[in-house]
Amino acid sequence: MTANTNSTTLAHDDIGAAGRLVVMLPGAGDLRSEYRFVAGPVAAAGYRVVTADLPGHGDSAPADEYTVASTASALVDLIDGLDAGPAVVVATSFAPAAAVWAANERPDLIAGIVAISPHFTADPSLKGRLQGAAIKALIRGPWAAALWAKLYAGWYKAAPPADLHAELGRLRAMLGHPASRKAVRETLTADRDGVAERMARLDRPTLSVFGSADDHFTDPVAEAESTAAELRGEHLVVDGAGHYSHVEQPDLVAGAIISFLRRLA
Repeated sequence: MTANTNSTTLAHDDIGAAGRLVVMLPGAGDLRSEYRFVAGPVAAAGYRVVTADLPGHGDSAPADEYTVASTASALVDLIDGLDAGPAVVVATSFAPAAAVWAANERPDLIAGIVAISPHFTADPSLKGRLQGAAIKALIRGPWAAALWAKLYAGWYKAAPPADLHAELGRLRAMLGHPASRKAVRETLTADRDGVAERMARLDRPTLSVFGSADDHFTDPVAEAESTAAELRGEHLVVDGAGHYSHVEQPDLVAGAIISFLRRLA
């Protein structure tokens, strides 16, 4: 399915009952299949679950730009078009910043946020700037698919999924297209200007989920605690998991999401 938006077209799958709407957004460089292990259990618990590709990713159409604000706009348009909000947004890595932005712009459409391994701030250090420059250079040519697949596979620390090879195939296929490479490259390196201010103004319930072995963060446990404090919400640390704790430990994370949803009721 697709939903027409002002900024792009978000491809999505829509499953579950007529309960509260739950929209799941993957991280930059990933696909809506990222939620293949948690969407079903959440839907089975009585919720309507929509998993969507980010702008320019997977089956979603390219966009004019790939910023936090433009992604938030696409999210708002998706929820608005579904006419079933307000929604709880489950988002990973880059996408939680867009969810927070959207909640500030349209609080009537966002009931809560589950932020999985969120990157709310860009690394301002020299190392962070060099990493951004490397991504812009490397996620550009025909070698990008193999490079991204290798990086991605390394982000599973304790329990890589049995179908990881198939998932890597889907990512390679996406990055085989120049337009998709541009979307991934620009989304990965999008600045986070304005996100901190919107986090401070956020007045929606939140649950932050981190893997204790997530090497995207210097100290993932401390990051989980500080993020929860900034969002004035709850947090969960998944022992031994990497950046995709909901893929490594789907039963645990799906259970936490369902409990969060029930508390909102």
